[in-house]
This record gives sequence, structure tokens and C-alpha cells, in this order.
Amino acid sequence: MQNRKWILTSLVMTFFGIPILAQFLAAVIAMLGVGLAGIIEVCNILITPTIYLLLNIFMLALGALMLFFSGRVWADDSAPEKREIAVWRQCLFLVPALLTLGVWIIALHLADYQFRQMGAGWLADLMLPWLGVLLASLVGGEYWWLVIIPVGAHISFSLGYGWPTRYPLTGTSGLRCRNSLLFILLMLGFVAGYQAYLYKQLNPGVGVRENIDTWAWRPDKLNNQLTPLRGKPQIQFTQNWPRLDGATAAYPIYASAFYALSVLPEDFHEWEYLANSRTPEAYNKIVKGNADIILWLNLPVGRKNARRNRASL
Repeated sequence: MQNRKWILTSLVMTFFGIPILAQFLAAVIAMLGVGLAGIIEVCNILITPTIYLLLNIFMLALGALMLFFSGRVWADDSAPEKREIAVWRQCLFLVPALLTLGVWIIALHLADYQFRQMGAGWLADLMLPWLGVLLASLVGGEYWWLVIIPVGAHISFSLGYGWPTRYPLTGTSGLRCRNSLLFILLMLGFVAGYQAYLYKQLNPGVGVRENIDTWAWRPDKLNNQLTPLRGKPQIQFTQNWPRLDGATAAYPIYASAFYALSVLPEDFHEWEYLANSRTPEAYNKIVKGNADIILWLNLPVGRKNARRNRASL
């Protein structure tokens, strides 16, 4: 009966408790991040990719620390008397992290390193307890959250829970299982890191959102990256501005041209005229009359070679 109780509580905590706790903390930390971003925006400072990355690292580190101490608190309240059972419970906490990271690596590889082509499947099934993270990732375009938050949450909570039993490192079957899981997670982490490197190589100029941060090409931002004209333009649009769309990598070109050739009112909404929906969607929009001009680019050489290599296998 006692064994059934710890197994049941472990399963509930693994598949329900940790996801709910982590998503609650993620929501709180996300509001903190929005507040910090708002302060930066009020100061009229351009949120560069470096600032954005540092802000994300800060929020993720804060969340991991809070989950670690949550695991410590739960260990103090409900740790079983037998040390071996506590170690096996820690192993159970690590299993979802292992499954999620492994499926992520396979899904990203099969999608040719394009997040928007990953679709549903095993990864979506594994993300059911993480529905809030899944929806926020899809809406916000932060696809790496799908793997970082669940994997990081389970590892952080597990390490916090197992902190009192961190010694000895070997000796029992439970300790060997825990060490094996941590080693496999470390190796898969290296593989996922290499995939992130390949993603940057295959998608130059495109961020994790597979989209361009349009804040960098807004004229009201300090240190913006718009390319100014060398002289006064011969033509300017004062009304009936063209609706532009196209490849994400071409956005800096047509955004610079749009702002340089347009006289805009104060209540102008740029999202009604400037979009970066990627080339296939841009073609559909111009056919349906939802865009006036589109710009497209050929695939990068790296992505062409990758697809050619996959086709030859």
C-alpha cells in the first residue's frame, strides 16, 4: 500500500504537478518580462537581439531557480523514508524531459529545420500537459519554448528534489538509473545545441521566430537599422500607400523603401501595410488582392544543399 502511494503521488506530480507549477511560474515571470520590456520601450531604446536574448536568459534562469527550490520544498514535505525510493522518484521526474528532448530533436530534423513545418504528431501529444506553453509558443512564435521550458522544468525540479540524496553518486540501481538519465540528457542537450547551430546556418538573418524583428526597422526607434536615402526622393506617397509583403529576409529592403518614400500621419498603423508572411503566403495574398507588391528571394545556398543531401539519401 505504501509503495502504491508513492508511485501514485510521483505520477501525479510528474505529469500534472510540475507542468501546472511551471506554467504558473512562467506566466508570472512573463509578466515581469513584459514590464521590463515596457520600461525599455518607454526609454525609447531599441530592443536589439542581444538585449532580447539576455532578457530571455534572465527569465529562464529565474524560473529554473524557482523550480529548483520548489523541488527542495516538496522533498522536505513528502520525501519517503527510504532513500532508494526518493532516487527512483527523481528518475521518474526526469523521464518526460528525456522524451520531450528526444522527440524535439527528431521532429526538427524531419522538418528540415523549419519550425513552422514541424506540425503536430508526437511532440504535440507530449505537450498536452503543457498546453499553456504550447499555445503561447505558437501565438508568440517562440518555438524554442516548446523544448526549453518543459525539459528545463523537469530537470530543475528533479535536481531540487534530489539535492538531499545527491551523495553517494553510485552504488544502487536507482542511482545508476538517475546518473544514466542525466548523462543521456546531457548528450541530447549537445545534439539539440548543434541543431540550433545548424538552424542559424540554414536560416541566415532569421531569428528563432522564423521572422524578422520589425522593431529594428521602425523610424521612431533609436539606432534603427533602416537604410536612409542619400537625397530627396523624386516620388513620395502621401496616401493610398502600397501594401508590401514577401520573404522575411527581404523585409529590411522594402521596409526601408516604404518609410523613405512615404509621408505618414501620426495615427498610421504600419502593420496594415508592412508584413513579412514569407514567400508562399505572400503569393497567396497578392492573388487574393490582400497585397500590392511582394518581394521574394531564392533559398539560401545552405538550405538548398541541405535539401539536396536529404533527397539523395
